[in-house]
Amino acid sequence: MKKLLAILLAASMLFAFAACGGNTEDTTTTTAPAVEDTTDAVEDTTAAPVADDTTAAPVADDTTAAVEDTTAAAEETTLAEGETAAPAADMTKAEFVAFINAETAKAAKGSYNYNRTCEYTDPIDVGSATDTLNNLIGSLSDGKEDINSVVGGFLGIGTKKGSVPKDDLKSNYKLKATALTEADLGNFTANNGVYTFTLANATNPQKNNKTPIARFTNDFITHQEVVEGVDEAAGGVIKVNETNVNYTNIKVTVTVANGKITNIKYSYAFDAALVLKAIITINGSGAAVTKAEFSNIKY
Repeated sequence: MKKLLAILLAASMLFAFAACGGNTEDTTTTTAPAVEDTTDAVEDTTAAPVADDTTAAPVADDTTAAVEDTTAAAEETTLAEGETAAPAADMTKAEFVAFINAETAKAAKGSYNYNRTCEYTDPIDVGSATDTLNNLIGSLSDGKEDINSVVGGFLGIGTKKGSVPKDDLKSNYKLKATALTEADLGNFTANNGVYTFTLANATNPQKNNKTPIARFTNDFITHQEVVEGVDEAAGGVIKVNETNVNYTNIKVTVTVANGKITNIKYSYAFDAALVLKAIITINGSGAAVTKAEFSNIKY
C-alpha cells in the first residue's frame, strides 16, 4: 500500500512539472487532488496582471499626450501673436498679384489701424528768401507757421494715424484696392506668408492708376494738391507755379495668414522742387522719408 501511494505521488509530481514547462501534449490524468492544487496555482499565477500592468502603463498614450501638449502650446503661442502660420506653399508672383488685388478690395471696406510718419531729410530751402517767407507766413498765422510747416503740411510731414472706420482718414491715407500687375513687383520674395517687393520710381505721379505707385496707394502728392494746399495755408499770398516730386526706394511688405491679408507696410523717399511766387519768383526744394503701416486688418 505504501508503495502504491509513493508511485501515485511521484506521478502527480511529474504531471505538475510538465504543466509548468508548458507541455502541449494531450495528457489524461486521474482526479488526484495534487493536480487540482497545481492547476489552481497556475491559475493564480496567470491571474497576476503582469501583461495587463505592462499594457496599462500608458507609454504610447503619454507620448501622444506629450505631442498633443506640444501642439497645444504651439497653438497658444500662435494665438498669443494674433496670427497663425501661413501655408507651407507660398504663392508665386502671379498668384500673389491676383490675391492682393482681390483681397485689398475687401480689406478696404473692413476695419484696420493706420500709422504713418514722414520726416524731413532736407527741410524746405528757398535760399535767401527763407527769412522773408517765414516772416510773411508767421505774420499770417500769429507765429505758428513757417515755410517748412506750411509746405510740409500738404507734403505729409509729421504723423498721421487713426482707426478705420472709427476715424475719418484723409483719402490719401486709406487702404486702397490695389490694381497691381505682375510687372509692377520688383525684387519679389515670399517667405512663409510674408511677401516683399519694390515698386518703380515715379516722378509727378497722378492718381489715375497709370504708374505702379498709383496702382498701390494714394499716399503721394500731385501738383494740383500742392497748389491748393499752399494757397489755403498761405492765404493766397504764395502761389505755386511748378512742382517736381520724385518718389524713390519704394518698398512694400505684405503679411498673409489664413488666406487673408493681416498687415501691410510700405516706405519711400521723395524729393520736391517747387517754383513759388510771392511778389517775386522763388525756387525751393526739400526731401523726406515716409514709413507707413496698416495693421489689425479685419474683413
